[in-house]
Amino acid sequence: MKAIIRYAITGGIIVTLVVIVIVKLKGNQEEVKEKIYRKDPEQRVAIQADTIRMASMVQNTTFLGAFTPVREVSISSETAGKVVTINIKEGDAVSAGYLLAQLDTDLLKAQLASAKASYDNAVSTLQRYEGAASGVTKLQMDNARTQIMTSKAEVAQLEKQISMCTIKAPFSGIITAKNFELGAVVAAGSQIAELTNIDQLKLEINVPEGNITSFKKGQDITVGTDVYPDKKFIGVVDMVGAKADASHNYTLKILVNNSDHLLKAGMYGRIQLSETGHAPVIAVPRSALIGSSKEPEVFVIENGVAHIRVIENGAGNETEVQAKSGLKEGEIIATGGLVNLFEGAKVTIPNNH
Repeated sequence: MKAIIRYAITGGIIVTLVVIVIVKLKGNQEEVKEKIYRKDPEQRVAIQADTIRMASMVQNTTFLGAFTPVREVSISSETAGKVVTINIKEGDAVSAGYLLAQLDTDLLKAQLASAKASYDNAVSTLQRYEGAASGVTKLQMDNARTQIMTSKAEVAQLEKQISMCTIKAPFSGIITAKNFELGAVVAAGSQIAELTNIDQLKLEINVPEGNITSFKKGQDITVGTDVYPDKKFIGVVDMVGAKADASHNYTLKILVNNSDHLLKAGMYGRIQLSETGHAPVIAVPRSALIGSSKEPEVFVIENGVAHIRVIENGAGNETEVQAKSGLKEGEIIATGGLVNLFEGAKVTIPNNH
């Protein structure tokens, strides 16, 4: 009997606690609902606004490209041989005529000495024949002269081969690749190194046919890059493509002086083309736009009430976009304070549009 009474008391306590919790949660829910912000349709929202006018809009178009070296060469060995000297590593700055590598010339020099001896002997033989009073045939004289010419050609050929064993930089620049090591035996035509000069770079850009006529050879142009966002580089249009590719784009090449080597080959660069439209259009401040870029919307103010309207956007720049449809001259649109606006909101405009 006592156990039953104890269970009854415990059950009563649990039920009481559950009821208290439910009441408390209900009260909290009501409190949260009271704190939730509700837009008051009767309360006026302070905004900034502007009146739509027809105007010629400046359209800025950005074109991107990559910097490439004006002077770059793959240096190859002109002859076969064993590498006995290396004077470079990747990243080295070298001047024109600097000795990059030397191939072994011992065998060639021995062959050259032999060829010179043959030449000297042929000359002596001819001189002896010419000084002889008799007994020398015309054939012997001709053979002696032929031997002189052959030996002379062999000497010249060996001297050329020896000179080709000395590999020098054709112009000043930076070693951007080294493809051999000391002791390696290279074949004729083997790539030894890559030399890049970045004193002047070339920015190559693909420009659509609708914009290519805005560029002329010799035209000065400002070049920017994300690496140095606050610095501008001055370039000169070097080439305007005469033939379009399959996408109807034309190649534009711009030369940029880079004596301080701030820019590197392979970096991205950009130019901006600013064009003013000939026909006036409805230009909408970008600050007035809401919604997506594909279906932009604006708040049109009519009789002190904001109404959402979809517009069709066209060309634009950093601050404005053309409204091809959806707005007409003289209408008032909200340009500031949009965060508190909603369809049908009553507004107040401090500048009294």
